[in-house]
Amino acid sequence: MPASTLLRWNAPQPAAVLDWQRRQEVFTRTNLTHLYLTQTIAAGSWTLMPTPTRLTPGIDTADFAARVLMLSESQRLTEARTYSIGPNTTGLAVATASGSAPRERICASRAPSPAGLMIFADPIGSDIGRFVTAQGQDVEVHTPIVAVSWSMWDQEHSQVLGDACPLTWVRRSSERGFIPLPPELTGIWMTFYSARIADTPTIAPDSVAAVSPYGEAIRADEAARADAVVQHRNPDLYGPLTWHNELIMPSGTTFDLHPKPGTAQDWASIVYTTWQIMQQTGKNQLVKITRHAPPPAARKKEKAKERQRGQRSVGDGAVRVVDLAAAQRPAKANADQDAQASDGRRKPAWSCRWPVPPYRRMTCTNPYLHHKLADDDLKHHSHREDVMPFKIKGPADKPLRVKGGTTYTFDIDAPQ
Repeated sequence: MPASTLLRWNAPQPAAVLDWQRRQEVFTRTNLTHLYLTQTIAAGSWTLMPTPTRLTPGIDTADFAARVLMLSESQRLTEARTYSIGPNTTGLAVATASGSAPRERICASRAPSPAGLMIFADPIGSDIGRFVTAQGQDVEVHTPIVAVSWSMWDQEHSQVLGDACPLTWVRRSSERGFIPLPPELTGIWMTFYSARIADTPTIAPDSVAAVSPYGEAIRADEAARADAVVQHRNPDLYGPLTWHNELIMPSGTTFDLHPKPGTAQDWASIVYTTWQIMQQTGKNQLVKITRHAPPPAARKKEKAKERQRGQRSVGDGAVRVVDLAAAQRPAKANADQDAQASDGRRKPAWSCRWPVPPYRRMTCTNPYLHHKLADDDLKHHSHREDVMPFKIKGPADKPLRVKGGTTYTFDIDAPQ
């Protein structure tokens, strides 16, 4: 099945994101999530797993790890601020990261909030899994990644059970096996979510959407019906997203220049690029961030209902809608900008137009320290990456030069 047929999904409208956050947090604490995580861990399909530092005889490792992961994710979603990323911003982040991953060292200050839930208008990638079913059938399963939650990671956050039950976290490596995380590690935890089958209408009903831990192929229509039954039975305990994968980005490290597509490192580079785009200001500002929140009276009423139902309060009651500040500039505006950049000394004499793909540019945060005080070693200030969007450079009346040659336009007189 072509991957392109899967990269569409029914993303929630910004007004519904707060409800998705609440429902996902509730679902994270249900028996369904516990069963899913336990089976996944027992089958060996995990990347980060907590284990008790002081081993207890007879403990079920998969059951213990699943419960700790559930508690950790529930806290993350409870504290998260929510972000709805529009299609233009999603496309810009994906295009930029596909050229190269962020080159700056990973820094927690890049995150727009200490904890967050970010839902994208389009998938930021797809996990492509290849399986052999119990019947010996070779199948390829595409799982679109559409959302991410995050929180800070340090000694305090890693010990979610407190001093009474210290934890050791283990990372799975295909090259080095099981690697314990050092207690002093700091960074950013990310949990990646995929869309449910019912929200991915471009998946063919008879295609294989998943393979069970026992090797049974599950068709898309079967998965959608099973989800519908569970949702009908437990409308208040059913999450809109599916927990897919997780990783920790250590502070001070860098991304691989070209992460392997379809991996958590690849998706993390796109999320981090989105954060970079959101922080650009001034003449390099690319997006407009609008904060939407229910009226105070409606929020107060919702909180009263939550207390009455015995539910915990989740988030801060607002969603940040992020999208490009303006439509892509036409070629003539680019030509006018080039003319202004000439500063009156000469006019640009371009012979063609040409496409410039999204790229990264290092920007000095304090030119005075850099140039006036010759701080070339960056001891007293820093440089930050800015993302430059795709554009067509050159005057509108010139031919467009693309890879492989120049495209010319001819006017033909109408027959007399």
